[in-house]
Parts: sequence; structure tokens; C-alpha cells
Amino acid sequence: MQRTVGIQSVSDNRIDINAKIAFTDFDIDISESFPLDGCTAIFGPSGAGKSTLIRLIAGLSRPDKGRIVWRDDIWCDTQTNIFIPPHQRGAGVVFQDGRLFPHLSVEKNLHYADKRSAGDASQIRFDNVVSAFDLSSLLSRDPRALSGGERQRVAIARTLLSRPKLLLLDEPLSALDRNRKAEILPYLDDISERFDLPVIYVSHNIAEITRLADRTLILRDGRARAIGATAEVLNEYGAVTESDEKFALLQGVVSAHDAAYQLTTVAIGGGEISMPMNKKQSIGDKVVIRVGARDVAISKTCPDAISIRNVLPATIAKFECGANSPFSIVTLDCSGSQISAQVTRAAINDLGLDIGQSVFALVKSASFDA
Repeated sequence: MQRTVGIQSVSDNRIDINAKIAFTDFDIDISESFPLDGCTAIFGPSGAGKSTLIRLIAGLSRPDKGRIVWRDDIWCDTQTNIFIPPHQRGAGVVFQDGRLFPHLSVEKNLHYADKRSAGDASQIRFDNVVSAFDLSSLLSRDPRALSGGERQRVAIARTLLSRPKLLLLDEPLSALDRNRKAEILPYLDDISERFDLPVIYVSHNIAEITRLADRTLILRDGRARAIGATAEVLNEYGAVTESDEKFALLQGVVSAHDAAYQLTTVAIGGGEISMPMNKKQSIGDKVVIRVGARDVAISKTCPDAISIRNVLPATIAKFECGANSPFSIVTLDCSGSQISAQVTRAAINDLGLDIGQSVFALVKSASFDA
């Protein structure tokens, strides 16, 4: 059953989706209504139906049964036989492969969209889009001579110049290696705010989602499982890495930098976490950090004379025990922030741990996720 977690907001940019579509061995059945201010992520494993949902919104696929409404515009209603084609919806789509015109230069690819734009968005101008994506040096280039990251920057810029009402990014970084992803992510950080444009971002990559998305829809097996503020909904429903390692996303505020020891301190609820210095973050910045369950230990007493610097008072909130696993995931409440710890079931038994018990979370390492 789908649940709404965290943020609620009122927005004119609202989408209502009630759609069913069946394939040979898979079907999608989604009934959702949510605002599209800022960046909304659709997150889930491969085969969850993410790209199909994007195609339904864009008008590239038709539902077998259902209704899709954007603002007050009915884009699709199978009962009344309404179907607005993609070019009339004003939804710009960027796919994994960019799909640039190979016979046109980068500049001509961009001008193609600019000249044919039916939208009226004064903040989306040729020069400021080129500047935003750092494309000046690429304008004369052949798209076939671009790197993967450069192609995707051009593809996103070209889609923006079509001046869409809604920008749909369908796993735009999935074909890039880690270094290329790191190059292009900064260009996406403030794309919604900079161009005053709602964005739907599809990915199965946790790091991308937590960095870019204000809100996340969890999609599994063709069904919406939850939607809400990204950190909260991922912690409750989807906080595992691609290798199935459980982790927690914590929202905090940068409280100090220690240049001598190259450490940054982040205030988390009633405690603090010390981690390797991130010079990009200023004092007072709100950040999201990632703490892996394997990097958290539990102590019944406040430890002394140990190398672990991050010791947070906590209360045991939940146990998740695998029947055929030696490990258990223990959810710890640290002044309103939840941390997961992976410990052996034998340790739980030896320590006599129980729900509601006061303990200490020993965080061995953490990383900035935004």
C-alpha cells in the first residue's frame, strides 16, 4: 500500500496519474496525485516500471486503462477517448543516450530546438542555457566527437531550449562511468530552480536521488509504494545501496570545520558527527549524510578511550532479522534521526538488546550525500 511520508505542499504544477498497462510478464497499476515543484525522483530497482511511467506521462505510451491530468489539462482519459500527443503536452524528455542529431553540430542541435520551441519561458534563453551547461567551447563540435558526459549536457540543454512545461530525465547518467557522472551532476543541482521548471528524475542510483530530489516516489513491481521527502521516504522504504547494503540518510547542519585535523562537524538532532572535511560546505549549510549499517556499532554504555569519534545516544526502535542470516538490522532513534546498525543476532542476544532500550550508536564512518 502506498504511503505519503514527510513533506506536503500546495502547487499549481500537480499531476494526477491513474493508469494501468499490461505486458507479457509484467504490469503497471499506479494511482497517484502529487505536486511537481522542484525535483521529484522516481526511484526503484531495474524492472520496476520507472521508464514506462515516464513514457506514460510524456505520451510516448498509452495506458490500457486510465487517466492522466497535468494541472487542469487532461492528457489522457481512456474512458472518454482523450489522448493528447507528446508534442502537444509540452513535456521535454531526455533519455539515457541523449539522441542528438549526428548530422548537425552542437550549435545547430541547440538552434533546432530553440527555433521550433512553442513554449514561452523568458528565463530559458539560448545564451543562458549555453552558459549554464558550459557549452561555449563545444558549439562547433560534431556530436559524435563528444564524450558521454558532454553529449548528455548538450541533450539536456537542447531539451530545455524546447521550453517544456515539465522536464523528464529518464536515467540520464546511467550510461556514464563514475567520473563522467561526477562531471555532469553539478549541472543538474539547481536545474529546476534556475529555469523555474518542475523536473521528474528517474534513477535507481541512491546517490543521484539524494543529491538532486526534493521528493521521491518509490516504485516497485509496477506499484507505487511510498512518496515523500527524499531522505525520509528512502530511510523508511528504500535505503539500500546497489549492493543491498542498508544505510541511513541523515539531515544535518554543518556546525564547524577543523582545518588542523581536516574534519567537518555536522549537527544531527541532539548529537554531532565528525567526518572528513568538505570545503564546499559552509558553516550553517544544510546537508544530507549517508551512514552505512555496517559502519555502526552498538554499546550499552558510553565507551571511553576508543578510536571511534562519533558516539550518539540512541534508543532501539526496531529489529529486522533475516531467518537465514547471522545478522540483524537494528534501527536506532538518535534524537529524531534514525540510524541503522548491522550486528549479529548472537551479539543482540549476548547484550540483551530490546526495543525501547537506551544505548549508544558508534558511527565509524559517514559520507556527504549532498
